[in-house]
Amino acid sequence: MLTGTAEARPGVGGAGMATRRAVLRAGVLLPVTAACAPGFGARSDAVRIAVSWGGSELDAFESVLTAVDFGHPTEVIPLGDDIGTVFGAGRSAPDIVMLPQAGQVRKLAEDKRLRPLDDALWTAGGAAEYAPGWQSLLRIPSAGDRLYGLPFKQACKSLIWYDRERLRKLGLPDPGTWSFREWPSHMDAVSDAGMSLLALGAADGWVLTDFFENVLWAEYPEVYDRLANPALWLDASGQPPADLGSALRDLAAVWGHRHAFPGDIGKTLTRQFPDAIHDVFQRHSALMVVAPDFAEPIVRACVSAASLESAVGVAPFPGGARGAPLIAGGDVMVVTASAKDTAAQLVSLLAQPRAALPWITRYGGFVAANQATPQQYSPLIAPVAARFRDWTAFDLGDRIGSSGGRFDLWRALTDFLTALDTEGIDTAVRDTVAAIDELERRRRD
Repeated sequence: MLTGTAEARPGVGGAGMATRRAVLRAGVLLPVTAACAPGFGARSDAVRIAVSWGGSELDAFESVLTAVDFGHPTEVIPLGDDIGTVFGAGRSAPDIVMLPQAGQVRKLAEDKRLRPLDDALWTAGGAAEYAPGWQSLLRIPSAGDRLYGLPFKQACKSLIWYDRERLRKLGLPDPGTWSFREWPSHMDAVSDAGMSLLALGAADGWVLTDFFENVLWAEYPEVYDRLANPALWLDASGQPPADLGSALRDLAAVWGHRHAFPGDIGKTLTRQFPDAIHDVFQRHSALMVVAPDFAEPIVRACVSAASLESAVGVAPFPGGARGAPLIAGGDVMVVTASAKDTAAQLVSLLAQPRAALPWITRYGGFVAANQATPQQYSPLIAPVAARFRDWTAFDLGDRIGSSGGRFDLWRALTDFLTALDTEGIDTAVRDTVAAIDELERRRRD
């Protein structure tokens, strides 16, 4: 239950997917308000849908739209990490937004930027079809106790993708059997074989928050809980949790290790999410990568279909005090205040259990949020998907990033990684503890 994210083939990875939520900022997209304006390259009666997806994910969503047989024209607007800016576009806003930060829904609803949805969408067939924790994020008591979002796509943020063939040649056991604190000891062994243990797409800030929150959940669960709830952040003496510094030191032992990543930290800071997948499965410069389920299309583009099973391993992130973490993220459908009436009809179609099947069966990298979907994920991730209905917590990055200022947690961890390279562990830990403490204190106010 939720309690609280060489060249690839065309259209998959590489230039087709510059980041997980790709935006070709250098002139490919006009400013958001212009792109959303009526008449901008689309019919005025088209239902406009803003998405954060690019490359193969965008193609996959288009295949879903085609299959639902809406009967009205649609226009998909890919806005990447800038998707949150559409809510400031007034009447030029798109009709539907596939919002990757569920933590934004409450404030958007309170600010009257969203239309409430029909409660019947949550309980089609007489029973709830979504994990209970979603409702705490999407039903807003302070805005009429109405439903303002509906999950479309879940994401498992607690997976390790690894090169199974090279792991076997190195004589190493499955990474799912390692503790996190064992990773540095494996880095030297892997380095002797001419590769690094980890690839990290640090240019995408959400990659760092995903990694960090898995460490917290596994090793320092109290810190995770207090980060998720700003009311709990300070103890009786007005201090943040002391273990935050310990968690960052554990993280520094991995991220700051001289054999951690291909190249140095400076190079890692410029690597985007797809690049890290390529480091493991195409360039073979790293053995494994911490990446969500939606890494799958990029992995498939790097490995021939015939060798997929033998070459690709998927393991859960190592557990700790609470067992293995299972961090959830996802994209939720919201309808903007100025939306056409037909937008609600399209949301209803996209909420049907079979709507996402074209994405799941043809592209992969999709975990269905609707638990009535007959095939909830692709066979490649099936060995680790048995617990996908029983999430342990919702992605901190999606929640804190929106509440504490745009991408604040992303920025704090990016600065942490940079400081490990330039300032050393003590300074990096001290400054990052201070940055996260400031973020949480602002959330309390």
